[in-house]
Amino acid sequence: MKNSLFLIVLTILFNSCTTITKLSNEAIHFAIVGQNEIVVYKRLGVPAKVIQTPDGGRKLIYELHSRGTPATLNKSKLTFNYSGDMGTPEPHLSWKYSSVNTETNSPEYTIYSGDTSVLEVFLNSAGECVRFLHNLNRSQLEQFYESFKKYVPKDDLL
Repeated sequence: MKNSLFLIVLTILFNSCTTITKLSNEAIHFAIVGQNEIVVYKRLGVPAKVIQTPDGGRKLIYELHSRGTPATLNKSKLTFNYSGDMGTPEPHLSWKYSSVNTETNSPEYTIYSGDTSVLEVFLNSAGECVRFLHNLNRSQLEQFYESFKKYVPKDDLL
């Protein structure tokens, strides 16, 4: 009895995950595939990167941050050094002001987790969207579905 109940619950959970992915992919498809570049920009915004493809088209890359981590993290130009004995009450604190670039979004900085999802939109040489790829998480898929479900034809809705 417990095994069959567990199997039923597992099946329901799997189907709900599959359903939101399917619905979101369908909504994104109807919203951008076949549309020109101007419509894609209106619906998705400005991409993080644009890459030219060998066939004369372009790949638009949209980066979405899952935990609200900004793309560019900054460190302070002011650095402090403590050079005293921890046992004495008088601290020996010195500071230095640096003029180096403080952008820390390079891969070598791993203080913050990089939970970044990517939506890639492929345009042909005429500037029309021909396909897309993504690794969006469930909450991002739900947001895209809510934004783009109005583009899905009525007879395709569940």
